[in-house]
Amino acid sequence: MISTQIPSKSMIKRIDVFYTLGQGIVISADVQSRTRRDVTHYSRIVLDPLSLKVVKATCSCEAGSFGKKCWHLKVLEQLISSEEIKEKIEKARQEMMQIEEDIASWG
Repeated sequence: MISTQIPSKSMIKRIDVFYTLGQGIVISADVQSRTRRDVTHYSRIVLDPLSLKVVKATCSCEAGSFGKKCWHLKVLEQLISSEEIKEKIEKARQEMMQIEEDIASWG
């Protein structure tokens, strides 16, 4: 059974917010394993730039390799709702929209 406890910030080793024109806004993080302290899993969530809904979620853990929604992805989803990450997402969204407008004006 997966616990729904929110982990401490120390479980998150790194978090990045960026965009790709082909996919959308990407939030990636290195999340430490709960059971094996020496193991870190790479978790990644892709958001649609218009609706900001999750389009794709992947994780390098055992459950993620089978396409299951793991604890690491739940942690990342909870972090997305924090104000600090929301600001980074909005900044990436604005940059992406500006680039798309510039590209549209070329033709």
